[in-house]
Amino acid sequence: KKSDFSVNDKKELILRNGPGDLQTEGSWGNFVLQLQCISNGKHLNSGVFFRCRPGEYQNGYEAQIRNQFTAEPTQTYVLEDHDPETHKLLGKFNIKSTAVDYGTGAIYRRQPARRQMSRDLEWFTMTIVAHDNHIATWVNGIQVTDWTDNRPLSDNARKGCRLEAGPISLQGHDPTTDLGFRKIWIAEMPNGTR
Repeated sequence: KKSDFSVNDKKELILRNGPGDLQTEGSWGNFVLQLQCISNGKHLNSGVFFRCRPGEYQNGYEAQIRNQFTAEPTQTYVLEDHDPETHKLLGKFNIKSTAVDYGTGAIYRRQPARRQMSRDLEWFTMTIVAHDNHIATWVNGIQVTDWTDNRPLSDNARKGCRLEAGPISLQGHDPTTDLGFRKIWIAEMPNGTR
């Protein structure tokens, strides 16, 4: 079933079911995005995609939404290390994490969230900063990722470093999706600023 989007009487954007997404009409490359989100179920999976390829589902960088962590680091993720000058793959390495499916605030498939800062059934604030190839996220004011994309340039963020501006997308991952969003703000950063 495709995702359903609606606005309730509290002016909150409600996202249910999936797969599907809601993309902005505008595009952003370097920006600061802040929003509030609530996961209305246990361990639901969603995400905020950015620098997307317009009109394509799940094709951009993803700031993960999944409030599931374990007490001990039981998940192993295989991450890549690229040379910052040549962009060649230097190798792959394993990282142990408490974050299940990378965790809320993670850059999905690139860097898991350092720690759990949000819980299901509670509103939380997520901040995403993207400047050139540097991406960082905060959850409830605590930085949980800080990642530099040293992969070769590509128009597809799943395959390489995408610097090109693109839409922001809210993901309806699957039929269990039930999230709310509110207070969504975005500010474009001019090139050359940090």
